[in-house]
Amino acid sequence: MDARMERSASFFTGTAKSKVIAEIMVDDTEYKVSGEGFACPLEGHQTLELHCSGTKAMSINWSILGTIIQSNFKLFTQYTGSCVYDFFKTSFPGGLKVETTASFSDGAVIRGNSSLTYVKDTVICRCNIQCEGFCEESPARARDLGQTLPCYEVIEGYKADEVTCTMDLEWNDSDKQKYLCRLESSFVSGGTGNFAPPRHFIGHHFKITDKSPNNLHFAQRCKSRANRISYYKN
Repeated sequence: MDARMERSASFFTGTAKSKVIAEIMVDDTEYKVSGEGFACPLEGHQTLELHCSGTKAMSINWSILGTIIQSNFKLFTQYTGSCVYDFFKTSFPGGLKVETTASFSDGAVIRGNSSLTYVKDTVICRCNIQCEGFCEESPARARDLGQTLPCYEVIEGYKADEVTCTMDLEWNDSDKQKYLCRLESSFVSGGTGNFAPPRHFIGHHFKITDKSPNNLHFAQRCKSRANRISYYKN
């Protein structure tokens, strides 16, 4: 286990590049999205820029879709000093497969599946996302929905080669009312047998750095740090 951690730390030393290739379905409308970013995995910083192809503006607020896509890049979480096994970085170079379900407070649902691979010093995330049940009055369709609020995520070692993740996301709408989402994901390691980590937490802090008025472009920075509650020694 220690050898695997040392290998992953050396593997992601310095700055890492990321790339997104996504197909997003909103009801019966398809959007093609591409993105690029940079991260400092050992420090827990990542920035991701997303672009909607063509002239058709994304109909779901980028604060929601950008956060869900960015949540796939958990290998960019800072684990240094956390005394917790880093399942995400140690899954490379084999990669990760992700299944995601986001359930919103107004009954809408986003489902997605993604694969993350490491090619020529770049982490590539390929996503297929389906958005269902967002009515025209949904806060998710509003252009003035606020950025994702700081949150914590629970990581549970389900079994060897797989972890489950649960995160409650919140945004403020134009009336300062909370719009809520429960994001549940499973991450499966694509390499040779990995270890299941103990239950721990990841704190996330999101900040929008750019957003075009026509809703075709979006950029967001995220800081993520792992920790574990351990008040008593066994």
